[in-house]
Amino acid sequence: MFKTLERIILQRIEADVEATLTVDQAGFRKGRNTCDQVLALTTFIENGFQENLKTGAVFLDLTAAYDTVWHKGLLVKLARSLPSWVAHTVELLLKDRQFRVHFGDNKSTWRKQPNGLPQGSVLAPTLFNIYTNDLPMTTSRKFAYADDICLGTQAKSFEELESTLSTDISNVAQYCRDWRLQPSVTKTVASVFHLHNASAARQLKIVMDGKVLRHEASPTYLGVTLDRSLTYHHHLQKTSAKIKSRNNILGRLAGTTWGASARTLRTSALALCYSTAEYCAPVWERSAHVNLVDIQLNTTMRTITGAVRASSIPWLSVLSNIAPPHIRRAELTSKMAQKILSMPNLPLHSDLLNHPRARLKSRHPLWNKDLHQVVSPTILWRDEWSATDVRNKFLVSDPTKQLPGMDLPRRLWTTLNRFRTDHGHCGADLHRWGQAITPLCECGDEQTMRHIVDDCARTRFPGGIQALHEADADGRAWLSATCIR
Repeated sequence: MFKTLERIILQRIEADVEATLTVDQAGFRKGRNTCDQVLALTTFIENGFQENLKTGAVFLDLTAAYDTVWHKGLLVKLARSLPSWVAHTVELLLKDRQFRVHFGDNKSTWRKQPNGLPQGSVLAPTLFNIYTNDLPMTTSRKFAYADDICLGTQAKSFEELESTLSTDISNVAQYCRDWRLQPSVTKTVASVFHLHNASAARQLKIVMDGKVLRHEASPTYLGVTLDRSLTYHHHLQKTSAKIKSRNNILGRLAGTTWGASARTLRTSALALCYSTAEYCAPVWERSAHVNLVDIQLNTTMRTITGAVRASSIPWLSVLSNIAPPHIRRAELTSKMAQKILSMPNLPLHSDLLNHPRARLKSRHPLWNKDLHQVVSPTILWRDEWSATDVRNKFLVSDPTKQLPGMDLPRRLWTTLNRFRTDHGHCGADLHRWGQAITPLCECGDEQTMRHIVDDCARTRFPGGIQALHEADADGRAWLSATCIR
């Protein structure tokens, strides 16, 4: 009931709150997300590269930000910007909140919670946005997502970056202390982004509260690891490792003989692997290291389909009925570009449309492509499939359609896919892999997958691979009787 009440209140005040919040704050707002905020920061840096500018950044860390919100200060700010009933209602929701600790059979006494916003509260993110909406004006540009605050500025020299950022972060830190938030000197880090390899070891010396902030060469902002020249190598290595661990989970569901159905594996793969692989894809999809992610996604599709490693990669997407990774990323980037173009009030909108002259041909910022072009993954996928030269390509006219047989038992599904791709545990392939003495079939000819289903007098299927591809009752019976694995 409490959360229902919170949702009613939020619905009533959402429009008024949206009108008062600064454009720098992207957290928990309609039409805003972590991806476009990271893209705003990286586009700002990329534009600096084109103008031969260095970009300095400070990533401010607030200790227990939501738990230290000062109730009286919050009510004052609510009264300034919203109708009076909002402050009175929020006061009733927050006051006299109590808690106690259970440890084994022991219980502490009840304690009142004088400050902080409730954990898991529907209203808490919006209240925090209102509480920090009056951050002081700074020379540096602010990139905020709830309590994740980054200050970024650009200059020709390191010294100018240090002077500007030291002044700005000191002002922001003092504001936080005035309103009883707790900036952490030990966890707040400084970073610098530039393309001057001779100065690669140069660190910024930013001072906050009389202490020099720790320099971080590869800071993480909203889950994306950045580096000095925005290659995203570290981020894609981390992402690849995460997908690999999820592939291991997926593999547990795909037993050789029992195994989950192909549909179950596909759904699990999209939830576990692809969600991780595509997080903030518009930011890093133009990186030269994107193949680190693609390699793991190929493994994901092999797990779904049961195809062997030698199978052609275009076949993996068709069999698993998941568009190729680069096409899915292109679609995400296109959607992001369309959204940004429809929101002219965003600073990112100006950065993309009023970008500097392209000075560096080796760089590939988002604005270097046609932002108005809408990507159709269906058309792209069909065109790519038409241009490929894979074995048994004639079996599939439209790669975007689900192939028959996804409801087959795991063993039959994997066997069928190995015949489709013309790669499997036949004599020719096993001999090539060093697992068989001879590549010959018992009939005397070379034993390829096509030979088994089309030519061998002992094993061929009526109608050949074309008929087997339909996975009808006769095809299922033939697959059940076939000992090729």
